[in-house]
Amino acid sequence: ILSKLKPKFNEFDYIYTFGTTVSRRTRVILKDQVPQVFNVVTDPVGAGVVQSLKSSGGNISGMSGAIPISIQIKSALDVIRFEKLGIFFNPREKNSMIIREELYEVARQLDIEVADLRSPPVQEMLQENLRKLIDQSIYVDAVYLPSDSFLASNSELIGSCLRTAKVKSIAATRRFVENGALMGIVTDYYRLGKTVASIVDRHQKGQKLQDIPIGRVEKPYLIINKTTSDILSINIPDAAMRKGIIVK
Repeated sequence: ILSKLKPKFNEFDYIYTFGTTVSRRTRVILKDQVPQVFNVVTDPVGAGVVQSLKSSGGNISGMSGAIPISIQIKSALDVIRFEKLGIFFNPREKNSMIIREELYEVARQLDIEVADLRSPPVQEMLQENLRKLIDQSIYVDAVYLPSDSFLASNSELIGSCLRTAKVKSIAATRRFVENGALMGIVTDYYRLGKTVASIVDRHQKGQKLQDIPIGRVEKPYLIINKTTSDILSINIPDAAMRKGIIVK
């Protein structure tokens, strides 16, 4: 799509991108010809989208949607117990591999075993992983669901299968929890959008995008699926129920 748009790039005031893979590829193709603003890029530096969080090094700025894995896992341990954690990840996506590496490091510090559930964007492989969880040919007592477009597009299937498998789940985005995952430490996409809008406003007032620091998540929140907790017979602590957002 971008290659076809090349001759028309100068018709756009900005190009907005959502997610790591598309933001990274757009940066390569644009080559700073048009201002680019991005959103929900977990690790903009590690993914090669910008040079640093303080200065992008080009005609680009935006918002990271990252919540540190350490915060997500430690917060989850305040609500549920688990010793072996499975991670769904896409080995073809830079962002997914960065998340996997960070999770392994956090798990090592907390003495948690991690099991890989390789899930590239191939429907059959995802379904096979879910089947193995259901028949316990892969045993974990919880899974981690990262911010990943392919997995999010299958969130209803994943949520339903995890309920059937009686496996606890910790999600990085609200969509998973709304579609059946047990819980998540997530961010408000509306708030992220407002931050990106403020970046555009600053640029409109004369500040160069490369001088506008990359925005970061400030107030993640706990969300719990009450129906799933009931199905799994999990007693959510009162403190978590009080401070979390409850969906059914």
